[in-house]
Amino acid sequence: MSESFEVEVKVPIDNTELMARKLVESGAKELNSEVQIDTYFDHPCRTFVKTDEAVRVRTRKPLNEQGLATPYAPNELTYKGPKLDAKTKTRVEYSVGIDNTDSLFSILESLGFKPIAKVVKKRTFFDLRAITISIDDVEDVGLFLELESIAHQKDEMESAKGAIFKLLDELGIDAQQTIRDSYLEMYMAGRR
Repeated sequence: MSESFEVEVKVPIDNTELMARKLVESGAKELNSEVQIDTYFDHPCRTFVKTDEAVRVRTRKPLNEQGLATPYAPNELTYKGPKLDAKTKTRVEYSVGIDNTDSLFSILESLGFKPIAKVVKKRTFFDLRAITISIDDVEDVGLFLELESIAHQKDEMESAKGAIFKLLDELGIDAQQTIRDSYLEMYMAGRR
């Protein structure tokens, strides 16, 4: 089985329209906009909060005529491994498209997985230099700019991180503003 590594950086923002304009002025191509409904599950024998893992079922709904830009549209099951470094959210990620989420939920729950949270976000995607950029409006969490690149081998992770941090610098965003918490972690912290 081949591994791929999601190299991701997230920054809180104040204004989605201003950020979209800045991205386009920097040469980014606007892609699609969608609503993503992410249902997270916990494992029956270990606690993902403690192991820094995630199992997620994502359902997408298009918000514009571009439709959905993903090989897994409109539904996917994803496993995310523990974060691998101290500056980014780089982690192993496996995803598979799903036709029937009701059956998938039944399978997971029959195996002892428990749904723990539902995170809903509106996302507008951009592409620049093989970096997928999204402006995210996450319900009960806030507004964010997320930059992501996929490394298909471990030795590609550093160059992917370098490209992301270079783009942040070009956008005038201080790398110290990045956060490693996932939307799930921020959502759960807000519920306490």
